[in-house]
Amino acid sequence: MAETIRLRVKCHACSNVIEGTAKYGSGHFVPEGVSFEFVAVGKVEGAQGRRVKAEVTCICPNCGVKCKYNV
Repeated sequence: MAETIRLRVKCHACSNVIEGTAKYGSGHFVPEGVSFEFVAVGKVEGAQGRRVKAEVTCICPNCGVKCKYNV
């Protein structure tokens, strides 16, 4: 079953809001909107259920700076 990942972060350099979505499931990753690299590094169980812990890397469309985030 594919999960939808919604990315909404600010650029480190220019504070532009970067938004993108992707479908993530068993063996496939399909980005929509701003393309970003998604690397799953583990799972976290909390009160709201299980979440995927990941590193996200994207390039800001406003200034071109490559930004890396932990999600």
